[in-house]
Amino acid sequence: MKKKFVGIAFIIIAMIFVSFTWYGCTEKTEEPIVEKTGAIYGVITDYATGEPVGNANVSLRPGGETTLTGFDGMYEFLDLEDGDYSITVSKAEYTTLKDPYVIHVKNGKRMRRDAQIERMPATIRIVDMNGAVMTTLDFGSDVSLVTKSFKIFNEGTESVHCDVIYECNWISSVSSLPNVITPGQTVPVTVNINRTLLAIGQNSTILNISTGHGSAELRVTATSASGNPPEVQLSQVNNVTSTTAHCEGRIVNANGGSITDCGFCYSANHTPSISDGVVHLGPSSGTFNHTILNLEHNTTYRIRAFAISNLGTGYSTERTFSTMSCLPICGATTIENMDPTAVMGYSEVTNDNGCDIIEKGLCWSISHTPTINDSKATSGFGEGPISGMLYPLQPNTTYRVRSYATNEFETTYGQERTFTTMSGIPTVTTASASFVEYYYDDYIMTGGDVTDDQGTFVYSKGVCYGFSPNPDLSSSFQHTDDDSGSGPYTSYIPMPSNSGTLYIRAYATTRYGTGYGNQVTIYIP
Repeated sequence: MKKKFVGIAFIIIAMIFVSFTWYGCTEKTEEPIVEKTGAIYGVITDYATGEPVGNANVSLRPGGETTLTGFDGMYEFLDLEDGDYSITVSKAEYTTLKDPYVIHVKNGKRMRRDAQIERMPATIRIVDMNGAVMTTLDFGSDVSLVTKSFKIFNEGTESVHCDVIYECNWISSVSSLPNVITPGQTVPVTVNINRTLLAIGQNSTILNISTGHGSAELRVTATSASGNPPEVQLSQVNNVTSTTAHCEGRIVNANGGSITDCGFCYSANHTPSISDGVVHLGPSSGTFNHTILNLEHNTTYRIRAFAISNLGTGYSTERTFSTMSCLPICGATTIENMDPTAVMGYSEVTNDNGCDIIEKGLCWSISHTPTINDSKATSGFGEGPISGMLYPLQPNTTYRVRSYATNEFETTYGQERTFTTMSGIPTVTTASASFVEYYYDDYIMTGGDVTDDQGTFVYSKGVCYGFSPNPDLSSSFQHTDDDSGSGPYTSYIPMPSNSGTLYIRAYATTRYGTGYGNQVTIYIP
């Protein structure tokens, strides 16, 4: 009996020693939790010039926190909690930008987001002395009239600097302008001409009122009435293509003058004169013809024949013609997801409108409507299908994409669409847990199912388990390594030696990260 008591005591002491060793070895000292906060920073630039925009207001969405850019266009938001943010940029004289791009702040990282804002265009209007819009300043044929005036009205939202530009020997002077014209200000301008330098007949020239953000034109005319200029007829305009037109004219009557030149003048926006687009063919006494080159496609032109003599310049009746459209037509784009970093895109050039397509393909961007200056995938030339791999891409990111086609004149685009790349983090569920005997030992049988591999290979899957909730692959928990690839799988957990609630989660790992399933529990008695 004494020996039996000693044996029982020995067993009890051994169990206490093992229990002490188990808990002593596995217990870890908790490190203090350091709260991480992230940041967002970037540079705001002018859309047209690319120069930094200082003193611009940048606000954060959500939250409404605001800051101003420095002289170098830099802004920064500090101490941000993890989350998704966007920015809004505004400044006087610029169009407010509500940036749609989502900035993901996670694990205290600094995230950069640059943006461009577009300056509002300056607008000037040429008006007469009563404020009515005018396009022509006509001195007429009165020899005593050598001075006339007009006004420049700034109807924009910012001050502008204006210059009056002209090339004409019979305009003797134009009054000077102030250094800037403020918004809403009207400035008078006086024009003086020298009638002794006028050619016989009607004379015409253009004043160009130019600003840094646009310009306006004013036609100046004056007539020297000494004899009649030649009478001219525009016989026909034919064989019109996208860039050319053949014209024929005829001098009907020289009216006693000596013809020194004839030809054709044309314009896209007003009655043409020899100050516009012009073809000089030299002296002629009858018919003349010419093929005008380098016209803009898909454009309506006004055209007149002219003849110049010592008695002035005569013009024919105005006619119009339209060049052919040369813009290729691109179809919509479809996307097939392949991988978190690559997709296949498909589209089509449905019509080249008679002009050869020298390049076609797909272009894409994250932050704005894409052009061929962004990322692109070429797909040959000519009409027909477009296909290309969009690569490299970022996982779980929204992109904008559209097709394009380029001919010798310009590039046109198809309809813009968006797509989001796959995250690369697989979706997995956890099977329920039960006690089983496996190879004559007690185990807990569970497992999981990789229901979506997100377009990439699952190289490891199994279950994580432990006596604390939400087990993962960290060193604080144990795990099985059961298989690879998608689909269901079974896991066997060796029976733990201690009791309590065992927490279990399935996992699946790709090169982009690890996805975890739902948590199941089983009580170990």
